[in-house]
Amino acid sequence: MKHPVPLLRTRQDYFDLFKKINQPLQPFYRASGAQIDYIHQGVGYGNKIAGMEGFSRVLWGAGPAIDQLDERWLKLILSGIKAGTDPSHPDYWGEIHERDQRMVEMPAMLLALYHHEQLLWKKLDTGEKSQIIHWFSQIFEYECADGNWQFFKIIVGTIIQKFGYPVKESALKEAFDNIENCYLQNGWYRDSSRGRQDYYNPFAFHYYGLIYSVLEPEKPISQIYKNRAIDFSRDYIHFFAEDGANVPFGRSMIYRFAVSSFWSAMLWADLLPFKLGEIKGLVNRNIRWWMQKEIFDEKGILNIGYTYPQLTLTEPYNSTLSPLWLNKIFLLLALPEDHEYWTAKEMPMPIREGTKLLSEANLLIQHDNGHTFFLNAGQLGPNFHTLTNEKYLKFAYSSQFGFSIPRANQLKAEMAMDSMLGIQRADTYITTSFKNESIKTYGQFIVRNNVRDIVCKKEVLASTWEPTLQAKIRTWLIPFEGWQIRVHKVELDTEYVLYETGFAIECSPEKEGIIIEEDKENYRVSEAGFSGIICLSDDTIKRKSTAIMGLPNTNLMTWENTFIPGLEGTFGKGTHWLGTGVVAHQDRDYSLEVWNNRPKIDFDGTTGLTIQNKNNKKRLKLC
Repeated sequence: MKHPVPLLRTRQDYFDLFKKINQPLQPFYRASGAQIDYIHQGVGYGNKIAGMEGFSRVLWGAGPAIDQLDERWLKLILSGIKAGTDPSHPDYWGEIHERDQRMVEMPAMLLALYHHEQLLWKKLDTGEKSQIIHWFSQIFEYECADGNWQFFKIIVGTIIQKFGYPVKESALKEAFDNIENCYLQNGWYRDSSRGRQDYYNPFAFHYYGLIYSVLEPEKPISQIYKNRAIDFSRDYIHFFAEDGANVPFGRSMIYRFAVSSFWSAMLWADLLPFKLGEIKGLVNRNIRWWMQKEIFDEKGILNIGYTYPQLTLTEPYNSTLSPLWLNKIFLLLALPEDHEYWTAKEMPMPIREGTKLLSEANLLIQHDNGHTFFLNAGQLGPNFHTLTNEKYLKFAYSSQFGFSIPRANQLKAEMAMDSMLGIQRADTYITTSFKNESIKTYGQFIVRNNVRDIVCKKEVLASTWEPTLQAKIRTWLIPFEGWQIRVHKVELDTEYVLYETGFAIECSPEKEGIIIEEDKENYRVSEAGFSGIICLSDDTIKRKSTAIMGLPNTNLMTWENTFIPGLEGTFGKGTHWLGTGVVAHQDRDYSLEVWNNRPKIDFDGTTGLTIQNKNNKKRLKLC
């Protein structure tokens, strides 16, 4: 289900959008208000907590809009918080424990009580206030995850102090210290001691840090948080394409336009790293891009997935109601009615350099004729998340083609391994059936799971990974004239099959398109655009065209089948140098122009290379 594209000019427009997203939930609130009973799947922390999670996540928007809510909605919020914190009530939220999901949901509720001069808090009597403070204070007795979760203690503690109650100062100090341990440089945090730089930087670390800076404007750390957010904004603006799409990357993809909540927090903290109209345009284009996707179910409630319902993508901590996290964007509604944002006119994206290096995230961002994509060296640090290889370690991620996730680790069509290099021993086969015949084929490829020796430069990214104890691959990723150039130095101890792919593109059987497969190249061109791959190695490297049809519901941007351009070859013991070119774009004419001006790679021994086409020539040292 889709909603009409919103205007988003005035404060009332944004409030109307908030209501459109959240009012369909109201029939599913329990009488107490403390739970939302709208559950259609399992979740790691259980669905009782998921009902409380839904109640809380509505408040990321309802809190800033408290002054605009009707009396019935206000009573529902107050009733829910009172019942949820009352040990004698059937809907009591319970006693928490270490690394408890209920910690995640605490800040939104306390902020709702605090917003607009503590409007809701003042409606409570002394006994109700004490009961609420007692329940929320549990957070200081237990360990939080050592990443952005530390801010939950900070925000909860700060608001409790604002309400005039004491907190455990040692727990607050430890939380502040842990946040500092996550900080890298240039505005970037790593989410935990084990790393990962992703969207938790904008919609968690900076979002919470900026909220704290508004709560405690005189504290020295507040100015530090603001300065870091300004630094980060100069990088983060490169995550968005001109059409409003953001590049999908990392975990928690189901939060959709929560990715723009960073800009809401910047405005609430009175920070303008760009023109006000540029920020408004960026936020609005992102919201509109999302509102044109199939992100609502038949009842008008947010579904779980990316651009359509898709459970395979989700994390163990994603419940039916988790997507309500996108209400964070409605911190905008905390801006006063006379704020300039409400009358500002949307402006296009500010002028950006076409290539932007983000060393802290090991990303090289390309803006190519409306297409924004990441080249990715990979990230250090083991971290357990669903589909980590797909979400963090592909060679590239795209605002137009997203990325794909596997349905199984068997056949290529099931794996849907776009923008990857897979490797497996040449004596390993899978038996399957094709056109009524039993066949043996290669499958169960090992893909990039960990990296080391990372080098990040504006001209090239490089990293090394070891698929086995005896095999080693160093990959260089190079942007060139609309091309994504990859060079792989592959060192093998025995015979292996290597399978490499480009971007997946929609390939519906109901829509026309042309597929071209030649000896060492293949591509598809259709109304969805163009996606192709070509082997740029010399004739000593034997790779054949191996395009496949990815199964439906594997790509984030389309539920249709996908065409995944690919190359496959068998290589024996020794060192092999592979050169690959990838082109993908929704503009077919532009893509074909780029494709037909293909580059040539010349290796300078083992230390350098030259890439050239008829327009340009680039020499690189291999780092």
